[in-house]
Amino acid sequence: MLRASYPIWRVTALLVTIVFLRFVVYDQCMKQAVDTYQVLEDHNRARSQARLQDGSSEERTRYVLLYTSFFDESHWGLPAETLGPDYFAMKHCPVSNCVLTSNHRLLSSMTEYDALVFHVAAPLDVSLPKVRGTRQLYVAALMESPAHTKHLLALDMNYFNWTMTYRLDSDILFNYQNIVDLESGEVISPALRPSWRNGFRDYVNASLMARVAQKRKIAAQFVSHCDSLSGRDQLVKKMQSAGLEVDVYGSCGTMKCARGNPECNTMLDTTYWFYLSFENSLCVDYVTEKLYNALEHNIVPVVFGGADYERFAPPRSYINAQDYATVNELVDYLLFLVDNPQEYVKYFWWKEHYALESTNSYCELCQKLHSVGTREKVQYYRDIKSWWYDDACTTKSKITF
Repeated sequence: MLRASYPIWRVTALLVTIVFLRFVVYDQCMKQAVDTYQVLEDHNRARSQARLQDGSSEERTRYVLLYTSFFDESHWGLPAETLGPDYFAMKHCPVSNCVLTSNHRLLSSMTEYDALVFHVAAPLDVSLPKVRGTRQLYVAALMESPAHTKHLLALDMNYFNWTMTYRLDSDILFNYQNIVDLESGEVISPALRPSWRNGFRDYVNASLMARVAQKRKIAAQFVSHCDSLSGRDQLVKKMQSAGLEVDVYGSCGTMKCARGNPECNTMLDTTYWFYLSFENSLCVDYVTEKLYNALEHNIVPVVFGGADYERFAPPRSYINAQDYATVNELVDYLLFLVDNPQEYVKYFWWKEHYALESTNSYCELCQKLHSVGTREKVQYYRDIKSWWYDDACTTKSKITF
């Protein structure tokens, strides 16, 4: 407490100083801190207005040109030459405001397209664009493995901005099917580190066992490209020599089943125990429709490839030939399952928890074209040939044959 003898003018001056310091040091500093948020809000508002003025807003329709054909498919297997937002909405894409076309003249100038997609598994069937927009994105699309890439990627230094392939490190995943969790609806695979349930060991299904008991043949393979780099033809012959009955359909075998014939699918459920999902190349992440064709039916796929298959399908939903040292070991296990159908049926445990889902890579492409990162950052693959080929494939399998 101040003494009574303390001059009143000093007391008054002290109080004024305290009030002044509170106003300057506290109120003004706090006001400045609050104003910082206002500055950020003002900045974002001005930025959004600028986008609206220059036509780069998120609401603007993005145009994608399929610049080349996809082998012989001028429309890349799509239902029409030009597909608009209704198509993307029908496919339940998270973003639908895109137009996808193979018509080079849909827009008045080539530079007006937001993205050009090139199929680079084969030599380009059209000349390259003469002019390129500064924000235009060039996308290299591939579904074939490096072993079957005929385009000279070495010529494409600093040319492509994005990759759209089956590889999981692609900018846009161009895959065959997803596997989704039935309970959550979450897409589990393909993914680098999928989180799978575990229900193999205790799985029992009496009705499925009854249907399995009607199967009368061991294994089927559908294949049209012979003498592949992976050596799958030789592996099948070794399996046959080891006592496994394998019916080979297509140009590489003696059996025939016309493409589109529903009986080809029916017999996977009713006739055969195993489907040989053997790839033509042993390459990272290279898993084709051969795996998914089997998973759609009540037949166990035997896979042979260079992928880590747990990135693509639930564990114990398939048998990996690469997990066996010799062909005899593999064949012995397959015959064991035929003799023990209760163990065979366990390979269908996952169907109570997961389902296959069709994919649409153009959904992801559309969404990515609308993202903030895309609008503000343009990248280039300095050496796309190295990205595609380096350590991507091997000719030496783990199983000896």
